[in-house]
Amino acid sequence: MNKPLNISTAELRDGQALSQSAGQAHQQADEQYDVSSQNKCDSASAAIQKVVFMGAPSTGKSTICQAAAKHFNTAHVDEFGRTYWEQHQDDRRLTPEQLLYIAEEHIAIEDRTLAKANKYLFVDTNALTTWHFALDYHDSALPELCVLADKSKERYQHVFLCADDIPFEDTWERSGDVKHQEFQVFITNELEQRNIAYTLLTGSVEQRLAKIVETLA
Repeated sequence: MNKPLNISTAELRDGQALSQSAGQAHQQADEQYDVSSQNKCDSASAAIQKVVFMGAPSTGKSTICQAAAKHFNTAHVDEFGRTYWEQHQDDRRLTPEQLLYIAEEHIAIEDRTLAKANKYLFVDTNALTTWHFALDYHDSALPELCVLADKSKERYQHVFLCADDIPFEDTWERSGDVKHQEFQVFITNELEQRNIAYTLLTGSVEQRLAKIVETLA
């Protein structure tokens, strides 16, 4: 015989309490899973070594950055500032605020790309270069950009300086061979004055890649 449906209000409240407890338990389990997953993701990202390529324009940074990523089967970050400059420059210049935005967005792209990286993340230039452009354009840089430039020293596990021993390509977005040489000297001096350890890359793409493999081994 079926039991009569004469459930009391107290029993309903007890049932609702049990249901709510079960729901809370599921919610807490989901939250714990999300935190655990995030922690695992953060841990995996922290294990990725960031490798940055420095040097004046037309020293082969983009080419070797992509070649290294292909060799190590991992991700790379292109120079955001170059793309932004081509789209937003006014009389070949950018404002201090635009230069700060470039540095901030470049870092944000690096952080987003970490999840796609395999042991290494190869990066074409950094905030130190953007800071240098600010000095070149305006003889000064916003304080926030100076801070990002300073933090570049600790942000990357490996720094490679591309030598200017390849033919200079004076494309429309560049400022000529004289400026190219000045930039190379400035960047080299800045790395040394800031006590940023770096490895010099010279020769062909193959020779530079071999040096990277040797250094990272």
